[in-house]
Amino acid sequence: MPFSAKQKKTFVVLTILICLLAVSAIWLLKPAPSTTATSNAPVVTPTQTTASAPTLPAQSPLKAHGPLPTLAPSLQGTQIDCPLQVDAQGQLVLTIGIRNCFDYFLSSLGEKTEAQLIADIRLYLTSTLPPTALPYALKLLDQYIAYMHARTQSGPQSKTMTPDSLQAIVSAQKNLRMQFFTLAEATVFFGNEEAYDQYSIDQMRINADKSLTAEQKAAKIAGLIDHLPPTLADSVRPLMQYAELQQLTKDIKARGGSAEELHQMRESLVGSAAAGRLDQLDVDNASWQQQVDGYLSAREQIKASYSDPVSQQNAITALRNQTFSTPEQRLRAQTFETMHDSNIKP
Repeated sequence: MPFSAKQKKTFVVLTILICLLAVSAIWLLKPAPSTTATSNAPVVTPTQTTASAPTLPAQSPLKAHGPLPTLAPSLQGTQIDCPLQVDAQGQLVLTIGIRNCFDYFLSSLGEKTEAQLIADIRLYLTSTLPPTALPYALKLLDQYIAYMHARTQSGPQSKTMTPDSLQAIVSAQKNLRMQFFTLAEATVFFGNEEAYDQYSIDQMRINADKSLTAEQKAAKIAGLIDHLPPTLADSVRPLMQYAELQQLTKDIKARGGSAEELHQMRESLVGSAAAGRLDQLDVDNASWQQQVDGYLSAREQIKASYSDPVSQQNAITALRNQTFSTPEQRLRAQTFETMHDSNIKP
């Protein structure tokens, strides 16, 4: 059923408001800037484990010394995502960049056949890597393609979304990978993916545990995030925390929890500094809501007093400009006007 113009407008302004609130909250969760540099250097080579891997010096991108494949239409004009690296002996360094390289080409499956894409990858590897690194790269490609086929043919997945059913799927996928890759290869190619999947399952178990308070759930979930691989934790922590804050805040408010309980939950999940900023945000939002309520009430009086639409709109615009001091506040106020007129509660 097509949407009316009014419904479309309401959807747009609500989307804008939700996005603004989410971005604002995520920004509040950001930790103080750190001077500690993070490294995206390779961590594992074919003969090393993650624990014993050395820190390798930064390397310049490998330059092609032969013909490159013709990319599928959707990839033309993009930078080839193949951050391959070799060590001082010319051996391929095992990094997630290898899998990214394979996935980059395979993402255009459908525009080209699988056989054509495999040929493209082999040509790129041959034209980019030194002869000493090429055999291992081609071997990994064969393993990866075989694994992808096996995963497709592994049978139907569970349709339920319980922690136990998801745990069974994750365990089966991990066992399948070990049929095609060494432990070091599987760790580099799929380690972050497995860590995130396990986090999601453990998070579901915690949220479903009715014996835990909101503060205890927040503390346990924060602990889960802390045990993720550092680079993964840093990249997804704000979004994870925001989602959990939304849910736990909703739970506390639904049962009439206190401001102190809300603060303790936030402190357990995001730390004292961010919790303090969120507490202040509550105060600011309450003040803002009071201001908006007063404005909407005065706006209703104007609508009841003016029969001429032009005069009515001019009076409302003047009221809005007097009530809100910045263009951003006025735009946000118009969003609340639309919600008010559509009987939607913020």
